[in-house]
Amino acid sequence: METIIEIPKIEDLKKVNKLAKQVHELHVNWRPDLFLSVDEVISKEDFEEMIQAKEIFVAKIQDEILGYITINIKEKNNPSMRYRKQLQIEAICVDEKNRGKGIGTELLKYVKKFGKENNCTDLYLTVNKENKNASKVYEEFGFKVKSIAYSMQI
Repeated sequence: METIIEIPKIEDLKKVNKLAKQVHELHVNWRPDLFLSVDEVISKEDFEEMIQAKEIFVAKIQDEILGYITINIKEKNNPSMRYRKQLQIEAICVDEKNRGKGIGTELLKYVKKFGKENNCTDLYLTVNKENKNASKVYEEFGFKVKSIAYSMQI
């Protein structure tokens, strides 16, 4: 079955939020010092803005939304560094019952192509160190660890 990647419609918010909650709850478990358990991860206003700005895409198989990805593009123009136009992946989620079927990879391929079409120089994302499965997918896709962030509760 073919995976279709497209910008969602406002009426898709409930399904996208159901998916977002799956990943959000993982973060709540990993970092309860930062994340709160909430019913709605993405507000209607934020969803509308992402749709308008083409910063969210959904993966559909037979008209069922099984994943989504949110992005933004940032220009890095620092006089002491090379110019970069970075496509940042803010969130990516595949329905827990449909993981391991290539849906996440299709979303990554789509945004990589989208980045090239928008003259981006690189893709960037962060991942929680506990999320071993996601890290494996990113590395298999071609991402490389470029920096390590440290955190300390005080």
